[in-house]
Amino acid sequence: MSRPVGNRSKDTIRREIAVKRAADLLARQTDTVYALDALAVLQEVMGHFYYKAKVLKTLGADADFEAIDDAMEKAGRWAKEICVFKHAKIQAMRLASDPNAPVLPESMTLEELRESIMDDFKRLQDAGVLTLPLQTNGNGEETEEAEGVAPREE
Repeated sequence: MSRPVGNRSKDTIRREIAVKRAADLLARQTDTVYALDALAVLQEVMGHFYYKAKVLKTLGADADFEAIDDAMEKAGRWAKEICVFKHAKIQAMRLASDPNAPVLPESMTLEELRESIMDDFKRLQDAGVLTLPLQTNGNGEETEEAEGVAPREE
């Protein structure tokens, strides 16, 4: 047992210091304008048990290791609950199409591919998304004049 210091024992003083540390830590962690939503509450509960275990660990050899283990186990259980919301399970992800399907039809000629790309460029230009000047159509014929851009020589 610890010797009394004044009218308090060392254990009492250590406990009071631990309580003050925990209060300071919680004061820094708690947001006064706290929006209550389910995920935020779960995170705060997990943080409560996690920081409680961390504060108890600071007592060193005098720490109640069963209380530390209990707090860490509770923090782990709440972390597991949070993971369900934050991280999607691979099995739950659905793909919009077959990832192994060919991107372009195998029967498409180079001219059809070029026309398809140029149609996409035109559509993006009309929407104001793309501002690239169109110079030639691949055969050396100009499709649109671009100011200050010389046509390519082939």
